[in-house]
Amino acid sequence: MSAAEPIWRVAPALLLAQLQATLARLDAQEGNASIRLYSTARPGDMGQGGTSMAQVQLARPAGVITAAGLLQLTPADPAGSMVLESGTPRWGELVAADGTVLADGNVTDAAHGGCFQVSGGQTPEGDDAPVFYAGGLITLAATALG
Repeated sequence: MSAAEPIWRVAPALLLAQLQATLARLDAQEGNASIRLYSTARPGDMGQGGTSMAQVQLARPAGVITAAGLLQLTPADPAGSMVLESGTPRWGELVAADGTVLADGNVTDAAHGGCFQVSGGQTPEGDDAPVFYAGGLITLAATALG
């Protein structure tokens, strides 16, 4: 007989505390937290991203905790951030104000429900992320932790 897989249930109070701690950690130092977006293959280890194609600076505070129990990330400039290198963002990193990478995840357009959802580019048929061109703007769509 094999061991049973552990199945955790987390109470709303603990989830709220985790989200509050994450928000506090994002804003723990001077400056702003950010999201770095990459068109390269996602590396096996976090924090090994190299040169990003775009960086979305987050507001201060970096987000708000919603009634639905999500940490909704808030861009500093809702109009968008400049794309530095043409390409399709495939993954991104959530970076604290002090430069520490806290999480990474896939990038999609808003219709495909990725960890980081972006808009401002055109998503080719059969793909789930938009193409961006250097000098254009990339905007953060609904992006939340929960």
